[in-house]
Amino acid sequence: MTTATRRMVITVERPQDGSYFWVIHEDVQCDGRYEMLERAPRACSSYALALAEGYCMLQRINGSKSGLEEMRIARTA
Repeated sequence: MTTATRRMVITVERPQDGSYFWVIHEDVQCDGRYEMLERAPRACSSYALALAEGYCMLQRINGSKSGLEEMRIARTA
């Protein structure tokens, strides 16, 4: 069985002080041009939290349920 490789990245945007949004991009055409795939529905209070939530969403997109538990832990930290 062959598994397709997906080229994805997480970025964190800060449109204004105190608000951070994770954004997941994917190189759909494998040509080095990344397109937005998902964006945080609401702001996070820190860069670290936005990055952690973005990582958890990336895990969910790729079928890992462990990302949900990691997101819960990040929010309580």
